[in-house]
This record gives sequence, C-alpha cells and structure tokens, in this order.
Amino acid sequence: MEKTIQTLLGKIGELQKKQIFRQTEVSKRGENFNVFNVLGLWSEEVRLHSAMLAELLNPEGSHGCGDAFLAAFLRVVLYNDEKIHDLSKAIITTEYNIGCISEDGMSGGRIDILIEMPNESRLPTLIIENKIYAGDQANQLRRYYNWGLGHFYSPDKFKILYLTLDGSNPSSDSIGKGKDFNYETISYANNIRMWLKKCASIAYDKPKVRETIIQYNHLLDQITTSNMEDKNLLVEEIASNNDYLKNAVLLCSLQNEIIKKAIMGPIRQALENIQKIAQDRISPLTVEFEYSSFNENGGKLDWGFNYIIKEADKIVQLAYVFEAGLKTIYYGIPNQGTSHDFLVKQPVFRNKNEIWVLGWELMPDKYQNWNGGNLYNILEELTSGAFESSEFYKTIINSIEKTSELFKI
Repeated sequence: MEKTIQTLLGKIGELQKKQIFRQTEVSKRGENFNVFNVLGLWSEEVRLHSAMLAELLNPEGSHGCGDAFLAAFLRVVLYNDEKIHDLSKAIITTEYNIGCISEDGMSGGRIDILIEMPNESRLPTLIIENKIYAGDQANQLRRYYNWGLGHFYSPDKFKILYLTLDGSNPSSDSIGKGKDFNYETISYANNIRMWLKKCASIAYDKPKVRETIIQYNHLLDQITTSNMEDKNLLVEEIASNNDYLKNAVLLCSLQNEIIKKAIMGPIRQALENIQKIAQDRISPLTVEFEYSSFNENGGKLDWGFNYIIKEADKIVQLAYVFEAGLKTIYYGIPNQGTSHDFLVKQPVFRNKNEIWVLGWELMPDKYQNWNGGNLYNILEELTSGAFESSEFYKTIINSIEKTSELFKI
C-alpha cells in the first residue's frame, strides 16, 4: 500500500509540474497580460468581480449600452426569453445593507449584488451572492431569504442566485435550519463567461468597453477553465487504477489530519517568521506569536492564532479567527485580552462591534478558505522564495504595524 500511495503522489506531482510548465508557456506568449491581474485584483470579490458585474448590469452604467447587458444576462443566465424589454429603470446595488446580523444569525448582513427590477417588467428582484474564494457565512442565504420574504411578502417576488466559479452548491451552514427555500446556482465558468461573450458582441461599436469585457472574460478563463481542466486530469488519473482509487479514498479519510500537519508545519513556520520580522519593525515593543489547539466539530476543523504586542504591563491582542470550519478568516483586536486603557481609543480596523471595539477586517478573499485547492495555493505561496512579497505576508505585517500604533497615541 505504501508504494502505491507513493506512486499516486508521484503522479499528482507530475501533473502539477505539467500545469506549471503550461502556465509558464502561456506567460511567455503574453497571454496572461491583463489589467486586472496587473492591479492584483483577480481574486477580489467586492473590489473587482461584484463591482464589474454590477457596472455591466446597470442600465445607467458608464458602458453606454443602456439595459442591453442586463437583458442579455436575464436571457443567457435565467430565462431564455426574447420578450424581456425595457429594463432601463432597474436599480443595481452592491454591498446592499440589510441591517446588522442579529444575535440568532437569522437576519441582517450585506447582499453582494441586488438587482431591483422595474415594476412594469414583472420580473422578480435578484439577490446575488458572489463567491470566488471566500467561505460561506453561517445562515447567509437564510438571512437573505428572510429579508426578501419580509420585504416583498412573497417568495415569487425575488430570486436568490448563488454565484461561484464552478456552480457549486452553498454549504448547509449557509442554508441554515428551517423551512426549505429556493435558490439557483450559477457559475463564472459557464453562465458568466457565456454572458460576457454576448456583451462583447453587443458592444461591437464601443471598442474600449468591448476590450475591457474581453480582458475580464480572459481573466475568468484563467481562474475557471484551467482549474477545472487540471482537476479533471487528476480525477481521471486516479480513476484509471483501482489501487490509486482506493488509496485516494484513504487519503480523503485522513484529510483533517493532513490539514493539521500542513498548518502546524509550513504555515506555522511562516507565521513565526512574520513574528520575527515584525519584532524588528516595532521594537522596542515586543510581539509574541501564539496559536490555539485544533477543535473538531461535525468533522470540521477550527483553529486560530494571535500576535500579542506588549510594552511593560500594557497588552494588545491581535487575533486571527475563523468564523467556522477553517472558512471566513478575519483579524482584529478583541476586547478580551487587550488592556482596558486601549479600548477607549479610536478603532484601528474598519468594522467594529461591542466585542471588537477597536475593529476587525476580513483577510483578502483568496485566503478566506483554508481547505482543498485554496490551502494548496496558500502553501505554495508561503513556501516560495517570494514569500515576503506575497499579499498574505503584507496583510499580517501591516495589521501588526497598525496595531502597534496604539502604543504611540
């Protein structure tokens, strides 16, 4: 069995080397040049993807194509109905605020994209949850459904769309407990890319708009098609041999233990290296790194880590916390573990509540989910020679430096 597992891992390594070679050749041909990549926005759900989709869908958008893109979206993605017309009064909003999340987690939050259709269209309002790499939040779709029901009084008046790279289903955590409700899954890989091709043809006489759409669609090609092709190759390789298949199942059964080793090995080492670098930067303050033990609930792992910044008897805790199951990681300064004198100062981070009065923020989208392929990408980044130029490194170093400013006020 050991030899078969080694052979299987070797095959996976070979496929990975082929992928790297293919990506290198594509890069040499200049096919990866893309303004969105240059600006480092490729994984940003809010700053790029939601903003881009909303701008194209907006009849008042700067593209100058009126409601043509919105009508095409409805035909291509949802209705396939040529009778859709006059959507000029539709209202498109990103990060639509539906209130603070309640204590029971059943109401509140922010809708990624809200499309309010004009009354004369007789079409339901669209609630779009946009997921690139971030994990689901607890009761997320349930909260949107509850808001829609309270706002429109009938489930026929609104439609929830769950948009992911590959059209995957939301987690049971996101759906929550209670009465079943309807939602539709759509994907960047198929639905959005198909719609963007239609948009590019609509904008044939607007070269700047058309070129921007083509570049954005090319970005989606990079983050959807290549991933899907590589996954399919790997699955087919495993399925080609019964021994590979059995051992792959065995490895899957050990998933949590393997993830623990990955976190306590190279990831912990990277976090400890950050502590050493930060210590030099914020001296004479001291900074210590600590981490929690793993918890396992319903087969899902939970973990977290802190940087403790000290000066004499004054302490500030900078905590990195997962919302659930190694998904949706955020960082900030909790009241607990921080000297009381600091809690009356101005917030350091954007968001705040009664237990995070000095604020908190989400990690960048591509680091939100520490499972599966995302964890592989994180490990690649943290073990590369360019670690100190990575967004992961820069985010944590910046958070430590911002926190240390509390001692200077």
